[in-house]
Amino acid sequence: MMIRNLSLSGNAEGAMWALASVLGATAMTLAVRILAADVHTTMLAFLRSALALVTVLPFLWRGPQTRRRVRITAWKLHIARGLLLAMTLNTGFYAIWKLPLATSTILFFLAPVFATVLAIPLLGEQVGPRRWAATAAGFIGTLVILRPGFGGFEPAMIAAVASSMCFAGALMLGRLITDRDGTEGVFVSSSVIVAIATLPPALAHWSIPVEAWQWAAIATLVAGSSMRTYADIRAYAVGDAGFVAPFTYLRLVTVGGAGYILFSEAVDGPTIVGGTIIIASTLYIAIRERQRRGRPRPVQTP
Repeated sequence: MMIRNLSLSGNAEGAMWALASVLGATAMTLAVRILAADVHTTMLAFLRSALALVTVLPFLWRGPQTRRRVRITAWKLHIARGLLLAMTLNTGFYAIWKLPLATSTILFFLAPVFATVLAIPLLGEQVGPRRWAATAAGFIGTLVILRPGFGGFEPAMIAAVASSMCFAGALMLGRLITDRDGTEGVFVSSSVIVAIATLPPALAHWSIPVEAWQWAAIATLVAGSSMRTYADIRAYAVGDAGFVAPFTYLRLVTVGGAGYILFSEAVDGPTIVGGTIIIASTLYIAIRERQRRGRPRPVQTP
């Protein structure tokens, strides 16, 4: 009985962290959409990365013992992961700017589907027929939303899919690097490389925000992004993936609802159908990972 209560307590805490992740992701998404009217998304990606890098400096200054734990031996993998994360930000922010918020959010949920495929060559994982079926269903849901050859397709949809693909690749490389260099090395290298990699695209559209409200929105963007990342990690650390994952899909409700209220964005039928297929696919993948590994590492979305 005691074990059961502890399990329920862990799942309850995981659900709370998942809801915190939803709030952080919603705040970040709305900040990007509002700011993109005046500040180019490549500039927003750089500002987000540069300000996030500033938060890493106190971590390095905690003492020599902390700095000694920061080791970078697989430097090519670190660079590749940083570049993928930079591409994730740039393509993701562009999709948020150009697409209805509900559409971009649904396509971001493809990351676990791509991660399942990439885990085969990068991690040497074996994917069974049921996970392959769920992966195929996720891609079918994507085609329903994209509607190639039919009306309703928007080029920015490709950016959203690319963002999910790059993020999945970064996740898989992160698992490889963590085994070699530890979490501290991955944390520091990613912060530095992403800040550097997002600078060149930003230079082409360089504009420093001057209004106080813009900086407040940028602070919201950075805080929301950091909150979402940390909350995702905590949610899957204390709760079962099969229990926690459904709560993360509330992000579609909060972001889509905000898009409807603030920007009068309606969700069309194909997006609803395709989104339902994608969510069912990624949820099944999360549950299968839980059964296969016992307690999987979190598979997040951009």
